[in-house]
Amino acid sequence: MSRAFRLHSRYQIATALLLVNAIGCAGSGTIGNGRVHESVASGIVPAVPASDDPLSLVKLASFADDATDSEEEMELKDAASVVTEQEADDSDLIPVVIATTESFSSSGESLEDAWAMAVAVDQKLQSKANVTGAAVYAHEAAKSARNPSLRTFNSYTALDREPGIGVNIPGLTSLGFGSLPIGEKDFFSSATFASVPLYTSGRIRSTINATCANVQASRFDQRSEMHDLKMEVAEAYVNVLKAEKLVEVARMSVSTLEKHLVDVKDLFEQGVAANSDVLTVEANLSDARDTYLRATNAVDLASAAYNRLVGRPLDQPVALAELSSTLPVGSQTSSSGTSMHAGPDELVALATAQRSELQSVAHKSNALRHQAKKELAALGPQVGAAGGFSFLENENLTHEGFWSASLLAEWTVFDGGVAKNKAASLRQQASALARLKRDLESRIALQVRQAWLNLQNATERINVAETSVEQAKENLRVALDRYRKEVGTNTEVLDAQTLLAQSRSTYYSATYDAVLARVMLDRATGSL
Repeated sequence: MSRAFRLHSRYQIATALLLVNAIGCAGSGTIGNGRVHESVASGIVPAVPASDDPLSLVKLASFADDATDSEEEMELKDAASVVTEQEADDSDLIPVVIATTESFSSSGESLEDAWAMAVAVDQKLQSKANVTGAAVYAHEAAKSARNPSLRTFNSYTALDREPGIGVNIPGLTSLGFGSLPIGEKDFFSSATFASVPLYTSGRIRSTINATCANVQASRFDQRSEMHDLKMEVAEAYVNVLKAEKLVEVARMSVSTLEKHLVDVKDLFEQGVAANSDVLTVEANLSDARDTYLRATNAVDLASAAYNRLVGRPLDQPVALAELSSTLPVGSQTSSSGTSMHAGPDELVALATAQRSELQSVAHKSNALRHQAKKELAALGPQVGAAGGFSFLENENLTHEGFWSASLLAEWTVFDGGVAKNKAASLRQQASALARLKRDLESRIALQVRQAWLNLQNATERINVAETSVEQAKENLRVALDRYRKEVGTNTEVLDAQTLLAQSRSTYYSATYDAVLARVMLDRATGSL
């Protein structure tokens, strides 16, 4: 099932991207025209702390095919050459390695499977794909304006009288020849013309460049939507795992208190323990069972949210593979020199280079500047050529059909300032987007630093929580042993049990916070 979903989702997303690559548009500034190659796997979180290493995820990203802004005529790339280029790029991927996850459980869905299913069914992402397709067709329409056009006009006309011209020749008028016919009362006419633009002062070229930039912007918007979706799925995935672990913690607490209640009742029957000890344990057991019920409800809620994202019935049972808590062996770096343990400054630079939101805004600004050029170009000379054949049904003519050739020229010398003001308006909009891009860069830098700090914090919390769990387990063992030997109190046992439950909850919270922090760091750097 996971392979089928994976192939289906790749097909849907790749379709729009191949359309963009195949059209071969240029004129989009120096912004990178990248393709993302993703390889994400999921693994297992141990039930008890077994390692000091934090949780991890791996992301591979590749950015290639830099688009250049050319003022010359653009040529359509052949689809076969695009495929060849893509195959060449696939052999030279640029890994942006944050960490890795490994899956050993074949009984549950991995995070990659969840992403594939969500991508295949998400309506917002498919809507973005439709927007990209619309931009592609708009670009094709702009390029088609350079091609010759062929038009035909046909008509059948009926007049109330036969047209003619008056003559005033002595002798003919008296004979009834006061006019000579020049046409027929009913006649058919037809004209077929072919025309082609020869020179448009850059109007067509600017339109092509603007629509190309819009295609690229739509493509990056689509990628941003996919990254947001994957982040949302990862959060839902981790919430399910975390809720399941908290159910296990609550179940263990109930089990421990049930066993302790048996011991307390035995001691009470022997006259060693007071009845208040029995009542206290029973009250704590009731609280533990209440916690267990709330934890199971949290699993149902988290599962419903996850099922909605992957397109399944909300009440369908969920079985997910756990996530690994081990880092990869050795130092893995990307070809750009970014270390697996890169600092926030390096990660900010990486995010600035490859965040699709920044690329989208830059392309939209570029499109507006090309539209401004198009408005001004409309004031320049517009030269074209036309030729065709005309037919007029008229037996009075020597020839009813005519071939013609024309050279057409149009020049709007002055339009009252309309084009100039439209161009100025578009340039202002482009400047506004440029300012928004700078603001977005600072926001992205903040996102990267926050994700990096959260990851460091969660990693440290895991190390502390591991020790805390071991200490709490030993503390409970000692408290139970002391109570059975009648040298400890019931309160010590209950406090030790509460402390162990809190320590386990803290450990799992830190563990899954680290998972989300890694995914968020990938999202913040544009590597998800």
